[in-house]
Formats: sequence, structure tokens, C-alpha cells
Amino acid sequence: MRPTRSSGSRLLRWLLLGVGGIVVLAVIAVVVVVATFDPNAYKAQIIAEVRAATGRTLVLSGPLSLKLSLRPAIEAQDVALANPPGFSRPDMARLGTLDLGVDLTGLFGGRITVSRLVLVRPDILLERSKSGATNWSFAPAPGPRAAPAAAPAPASSSSGGMSIFISAVRIEDGRIGYRNDATGKQTIVALRSLGVTEAARDAPLVIAATATVNGAPVTVDATTGSLAALLGGGSAPWPVRAKLTAAGARLGLDGTIAHPMTGAGIALGIDAAIPDLAALTPVAGAALPPLKGLALTGKLAVPGAIAGGGRIDNLVLTTPAGKLAGTLGFGLGAVPSVSGTLASASLDADALLAALHGAPAAAPGAKPAGASSGGPAAPAPASALLIPATPLPLAALRSANADLRVSVTALKTGGEVWRDLAFHLVLNRGTLTVAPFTATPPAGELALTLSVNAAAAQPPVAITLHAPGMALASLLKLAGQPGLATGDIALDADLRGAGTSPHAIAAGLDGTIVATMTGGTIDNAVVNKLFGPMLAKANLAGLLAHGGSSRIECLAVRLTARHGQGRLDPFLFASSLNTIDGGGTMNFGSETLDLLMHPQARAGGTGIALPVAVRGTFAHPAASLSQSETAAAGVDVALSLLGGKKLAVPGALAAKPVSCATALAQARGQRPPPQAAAPAGRTAAPAPAKPAAPNPGTLLRGLFH
Repeated sequence: MRPTRSSGSRLLRWLLLGVGGIVVLAVIAVVVVVATFDPNAYKAQIIAEVRAATGRTLVLSGPLSLKLSLRPAIEAQDVALANPPGFSRPDMARLGTLDLGVDLTGLFGGRITVSRLVLVRPDILLERSKSGATNWSFAPAPGPRAAPAAAPAPASSSSGGMSIFISAVRIEDGRIGYRNDATGKQTIVALRSLGVTEAARDAPLVIAATATVNGAPVTVDATTGSLAALLGGGSAPWPVRAKLTAAGARLGLDGTIAHPMTGAGIALGIDAAIPDLAALTPVAGAALPPLKGLALTGKLAVPGAIAGGGRIDNLVLTTPAGKLAGTLGFGLGAVPSVSGTLASASLDADALLAALHGAPAAAPGAKPAGASSGGPAAPAPASALLIPATPLPLAALRSANADLRVSVTALKTGGEVWRDLAFHLVLNRGTLTVAPFTATPPAGELALTLSVNAAAAQPPVAITLHAPGMALASLLKLAGQPGLATGDIALDADLRGAGTSPHAIAAGLDGTIVATMTGGTIDNAVVNKLFGPMLAKANLAGLLAHGGSSRIECLAVRLTARHGQGRLDPFLFASSLNTIDGGGTMNFGSETLDLLMHPQARAGGTGIALPVAVRGTFAHPAASLSQSETAAAGVDVALSLLGGKKLAVPGALAAKPVSCATALAQARGQRPPPQAAAPAGRTAAPAPAKPAAPNPGTLLRGLFH
């Protein structure tokens, strides 16, 4: 029995020794392979495969290293991917270091875990050339290549019983840029840090990033669904909760995305607060107005793919001027579109305009905008046009579609409240229509229509306006001259033209403009600015030297245009200080004037009207006395004074009776009343602190000037 047991024991012992020897030999073999394996020997093959797949050259300037253990690590340094010819720099992307760590402890369970993926100093520049070519378009290199191996399974998915799970991704000191040579714009995102972690395969993704966009600080903190659900397309919507901050502004998103890989089925709540919109200019890449204290809430809904557009429901936009609420739809097709309805109970346009025109801080030693240098402003060149020839932004009308309805119950503008403002704006294939725009200012209803067809080579433009009562103070305030007049002015216009600039449209203008007014006051400085040159030629400028204001008795203006040629008839401005009437023609193409005006004033109890010819250009009118009418009359005045007689005004210079009622009826296209009212300026009571009348001798000298 003993020999038998001894033989079995020896057999088992030799068997174990044999197996152990095999294991030892295998371990020795692995050690030898690890000790002798050099991943750098595969550089050429890696470069060839990348070139075959992308058509680009991969540069591996630094060493490749592999550290084997239960948590092996792969490291590559100084990696670059070349740009195609014709772009701003040799490389599209550069990478300082790539560090990939793999945990093999779960290998027998069918799982490989990427414990870390670290990218240090990535530098990527996306470019679009002037011709429209992009450097992110890849194409396989021409020529035969070996059949590619089977595509690897995506991260956090399984293939053949083996799954790959990425636990953490980190980017340090990254830089991503976008350059568009066609527009000259460039955006730089300096990614200081980006971390993406996932505690387990089905755990939420936690994202944290700190960056600057064109120098403006930006942070992102987000929690989303798992990476497996993102890549595997789970049946449940993918949850998203994110908070973004940029230059002091905050944006919160909370909701779900049904298909996150395609961006379809978005349902996200939006909550944004913007303390200073102008501070976001670097992020937007365009100048933003200096609006402060903005807030936006709503529900973003995109039923299908994001390219198909969507809508924002329950939209509330809060500004210091008031709130707008409603629904906005948007489309992101070849021609973007926006549609919807917005309403407000109360808006303060004065506050909004004040915010929009908020002047930025002046540079040291610089003068504020509009500040006087202490002397008169230098006149514009004689050839300068008053009606700008700057091309209108017609391309913008062709680049989008819109259908918007806006209503405001109470709108504060010019210090008064307009009621029930509403308009419907439609922009379709380059044709803009605003019809109608209605509102009720304190003095009466207002209706306006506007149409522009930007699809035509010479876009036709048409505008109609009916405003029986507009506060003159409001109009002057919009023109930057507040507090200089009171009273209500009636405006009617029916104008048509065609062209690509305001000047081109005016050069072929057809239609009429009517402005009428009775009552109110006007600062004499405004009168001097409007009529100063002709009053000076009539030696009546002294009427305005003492400042103050005048009472407006009437204003009657009718301008009829045909093919850019305008006819002013009638024109009457009558105040308690002076009266100016006349008419003539004007050419909107050359911007030239040919008017004959009659300024009138009191001179020692005698009415006198000197004929003043106004010629020159709109920007630089030139006034001069009509010599043919004043020369003979001047001799008569001199003889009267030399004979010691009372000053008598010659018939050629005697003030003609001017009726406000007649002029107003003519301007409105009505039949004049049977009996005209008393001549304007004859019976009017003088304004408070009315300046002294001109000296007759001064008038005489003016006649021979």
C-alpha cells in the first residue's frame, strides 16, 4: 500500500510543479513583454491610420508611454492634428498631454473602467474661410487602405459581454476658438477647468466648468442623466438641471430632453436674470444695449428636432420699463423665423429710451457726447446730404421671417400716456408690412401703415400716417429737444418711393405731407434755429435776441411731391412775435431749395414784410433779400424820412393780410371759409416779456444791405 501512495503523491507533486512552472514561465514572459514593449514603435502605424481616416496629418512629437498594473496608464505628449491648406495656422488642434487611466479590477466581471481621462492644454481653433470652407470637415485620404477593424462599442455600453465605463473626464488649461474670416469675428473660450464625473454606471453626470468667453467669466454647474442613458437612448426622458453664469448674468434650466443625442423633445423651464445686458457683449460677440435689471422666465418646448424650431410658452420679460408676456415661436430653417403674441399692461418708453441711450463712461480727459467746446460747431461740408445715403439694412429683411402681434394698454412716451397701442408686423420673404399700427395719444387716435418690399432690386416703400393730435413736446423730445414747445400738432402723410437708401427713396418721392396746428407755445430758440437765416436777412433777428417763448397762433404746411420734386404751398407760421408765410419748390434728389418767404413783424406800429429768397441746400440754406422788390421801396422809405414825414411802408413791403383759417383749410385740402379770420399777427396779444420792436432805421439799413 505504501509504495502505491508514494507513487500517487509524487505524481500529484510533479503535476503541481509542472503547472507552477508553466505559470512562472507565463509570468516571466509577461514581464519580458512589458519590459521590452515600446508603444513608440507603433507611432508610424497610428499616424497612417489617422491620415487614412481623416485625410489629416497627426503629429506625435512627444513620447508615448504605457504603465502596466491593475490600473494601467497610457500617456501621450505634444500631439497635434494638422489643418488643411489655406487656414490661419498649421494645426487645427494641439494637445500638451493626454493621460488615460484604466482600472482592470472589474475585468473578470466583464467591465473595463476608464478611471480618468485627462487632457492638459488642449488648443483647438475652428475656422471658416472667406470662401466658406471649414477646417472641421474631414474626408478619408485617397488610395487603398486595409479593412477597418470593427468599431468599438461606445462608452458605458456593452459589446460581446464586455462594457466600458468612463468614470471621470478632466480638461485643464484648454482653449477653444472660432474664427470667421468672412465676417472678421473671432470667439475665444479659455477653458480653465472642466470636470465630468459619474459615480456609477447609471448615476447622474455631474459637470462643472470654469472658463472665459472673450475675456468674460463664465461658469457652468449641471447635473444630468447618466452617460449610459445618453448614449444608449433610454426610454425615459433625459433629465437636465443646469446653472450658467456669465458676466454677472444667471441662466437656470430645469427639465428633460426626450432624445438628447438629436436634441429632440426638449421641455425645459427657463429662469434668467441679467443685471447688465451690455456686460454680455463679449459673450454675444456683438454690441448689446446698456439695459439693466432684465429678467426672463418661460417654458422652452421643442417637440421634434431642434432644427425644426419650437416655442417659448408662459414667457414673461421683465424690464425697468415694464413687463411683456405671451408666447414666442421660432424656426431654425434655412430662413429663421419668429412668431407670437406679446402684451403689456404698462410700458414706460421714456425710461427705456433713457436706458438705451445711457452714455458709457468717458475716457480720462474726454468730453461727454454732445458737449460744447465753447465755440460754434464746425459746419458740415457744403456737399453733405441732409437725407442720408446710407444703405438700408434690406438684407436683414430677406434673412428672416416674422409674424408678431404686440399690444400695450398704457404706453408712456414724451411725458404723456398713449392708450391701446397695437400693431401687427409681418415679414415674409423680404416683404415687411406693419398694418395697422394704432394708438390713442391724449389728443386723438393715431393710425400708421408701412410696407417695404426688400425682395425687389429697387425696393418700393409706402407709408401712411393719420394723427389728428400729436403732442409737439413729445415729438421734440424724441428729437432730443425736450421742453421747448407745447400744444398739439396734426400730421397726415401718404408717401411712396423706391430705393435702397433714404436719399434714393426721397429722390423719387410721391405723395403729400400735411402739418397743421393752432394754439400752444414755442421757445424762441427753436424759431431762431428754424428760421434764423431768413429773419436775419429781414433784419428781424433781434426779435429773438431776448429769448423767452412765443404763443403759436397757427401752423399750416402742405408739401406735395411728385417724382422727387416737392411743392410747398401753403406755408404759414404765425406767432405772437412774428409771422412767416410763403412757398416754393424743393428737389429731394439734389436737396436744393427755391423758396420765397415773407417774414413779418411790427415796426413802430407799422406792419412790414420783406421778401426773402431761400436757396441753397437742405443742409445749408442760403437766405437773401429779393433785390428787385426791395430796391425801389427802399428809395421811397428814404425820401419819406428825409422829408420829415411819418414813416410810410411802400406797397411792395406792406404786410399782406394772412388768414390762419384760410391757410389751414388750404393745407388740409378743404375749401377756405367764406370769411377769413383776422390777419395773423395783427390782433394777437403780445407774449409775456415781448422784446422791443426793431428800430425803423435799422430796418432801413437792412433794406440796402
